[in-house]
Amino acid sequence: MRLEDEFTIDTPPDCAYELLLDLRRVAPCVPGAEIGEPDAEGFHPGRVSVKVGPMKFTYEGRVRISEQDPVTRTAVILGEGRASGGSDTAKVNTTMQVLPDGSGSRVRMTTNLEIKGRAAQMGQGVIADVGRRLVKDAAACIEVRLTRPDSEGEAAVPSQPVSGLSLMASVVGARVGDSVQRLGRRGRAGDDEEKAGDDGAR
Repeated sequence: MRLEDEFTIDTPPDCAYELLLDLRRVAPCVPGAEIGEPDAEGFHPGRVSVKVGPMKFTYEGRVRISEQDPVTRTAVILGEGRASGGSDTAKVNTTMQVLPDGSGSRVRMTTNLEIKGRAAQMGQGVIADVGRRLVKDAAACIEVRLTRPDSEGEAAVPSQPVSGLSLMASVVGARVGDSVQRLGRRGRAGDDEEKAGDDGAR
């Protein structure tokens, strides 16, 4: 599955790029994520806990920055994990680019995500929407860390498992809202056509 997202932060590109390469500072911006010190090959051990209704998945694995170019402010991040007590697996390959955006930065992320097991049964559409919601929430957290002192910024970051139930509720709510808006536009268009027909008949 391929996901493409972007977000803006009110921080100069070089500063934003430097922070985003610090996985230990960024990881807490994803609720439920934990990450350790890198080994000799640059792999950080880590885990992410995800709750979906009554089910809880704890993926344990590793993540590292496999490529980085400070001139173009790009990087490639690789991650893989396996759910404890099951056969669920996840692999992530993310290409990140930081671009100037006025006085701030625009961060573009292209992610190739491979999920196998029970979590994959949620469907690609829902997983994609949940992924975008996580990116949005993480972006807000990252900006807090960039614009506040370390102690204050870190205190503002929650450390709880990702609630798949609440995220899915937000996703469903957004989809229902979009459908209502589309139906409203169609209804107004039909009313306009009917009114135009009445005016022509007169």
